[in-house]
Amino acid sequence: MVNSDFYAEYLVEKKPTGGDTAKKIALGAAGIILSALIFLVLFPVSILIVGFILYGTYYLIGGIDTEYEYIVSNGEMDIDKVMGKRKRKRLITAPITEFTSFGKLSEAPEEAEGCTTVLAADGTGENEYYADFVHKSVGNVRIIFTPSEKILEGINIFLPRTLKLRKN
Repeated sequence: MVNSDFYAEYLVEKKPTGGDTAKKIALGAAGIILSALIFLVLFPVSILIVGFILYGTYYLIGGIDTEYEYIVSNGEMDIDKVMGKRKRKRLITAPITEFTSFGKLSEAPEEAEGCTTVLAADGTGENEYYADFVHKSVGNVRIIFTPSEKILEGINIFLPRTLKLRKN
């Protein structure tokens, strides 16, 4: 019998890429240049405008940082994307009992044609897992993620018997 009262959550931070760093530098430089130009041209009202521009730049730079939260609860896995520690977006809800394939990404079969990939890994390429299933509205989906041991334990409880992870 399956334990239906399992709950685990795990937050994994995506490692910044060179592109993320370049975006931050470009946004910062654009904000400073725009602020300087407005300050020189519209001196009396410029202090308020410059303040808004600098705050907006700070807000946009903070939004580049990304984390993924995995929640395994009662046979479902939810993956949320957290941007800048202030905005959350649900990427997908996957019923674990309907996984057609699951395991380490390095041992994954080739993706099916027309498969939608949901990338929610930390970006290091280490300890990445995949899960394939058929979503009601999207079709074939492959999730790539970096779970903790507790998340793997929860997934293993609800996996179909043919996909259960074996302890070595």
